[in-house]
Amino acid sequence: MGVLRNFESRLERGIEGFFKAAFRSGLQPVELAKRILREMEANKTVGVREVWVPNRYVLAVSGEDRERFKGAEGALIRELETVVTEGARENGWGLVARPEVVFETDQGLKRGDLEVEAELTEATGPPSPQQATPPSGRRAVLALAGDGQEWSLDRESSVIGRLSGSEIEIQDPGASRRHAEIRRQGEDYMVVDLGSTNGTLLNDSPISQATLEDGDRITIGRTVLEFRRS
Repeated sequence: MGVLRNFESRLERGIEGFFKAAFRSGLQPVELAKRILREMEANKTVGVREVWVPNRYVLAVSGEDRERFKGAEGALIRELETVVTEGARENGWGLVARPEVVFETDQGLKRGDLEVEAELTEATGPPSPQQATPPSGRRAVLALAGDGQEWSLDRESSVIGRLSGSEIEIQDPGASRRHAEIRRQGEDYMVVDLGSTNGTLLNDSPISQATLEDGDRITIGRTVLEFRRS
């Protein structure tokens, strides 16, 4: 594939020094590129006139691998973002926003391990801190079934997942780090699956995205969250 050849060629031009030493063993850059292209293919969305692919990729690696290439992480991220752009162009796929590649350290992973989560999102970068009252003035929350814990949905978007710092953080082995998102659209709320590994259920049916109604149940792994309006 031309995309991978171009990627390796760009790395080889900088092979003197850092890359040659850092990537002698363990996770290799080309493995990252191959996995991104595979996730792009697996998570494409077919629209009426165009096929859309994820533009945001979160790469979870071991602490050992992260330490090995931290000195060139910025350069590697730029090259992997170019892989996303070239991969989409080569296949005639669309991107809704500029590519974004993010590295995370997962201390539970061993050297050479890699986990990737792909997301199609119009907004890249960290979530906006802006909070606002919905136009209707009605309060909306997600409540953990049978527990009493609840999260107020007072942002434009709230991510559900295992990732520390998520607006709705759940510790469920069946949940992805960034599993799903609740998005406010006017007076409505939508649940959107973020390309999770195990999928998202709404009232026991799998969904990619759906508008929420009062009393709806969102199931992620074994965790059930109830959507409530008041």
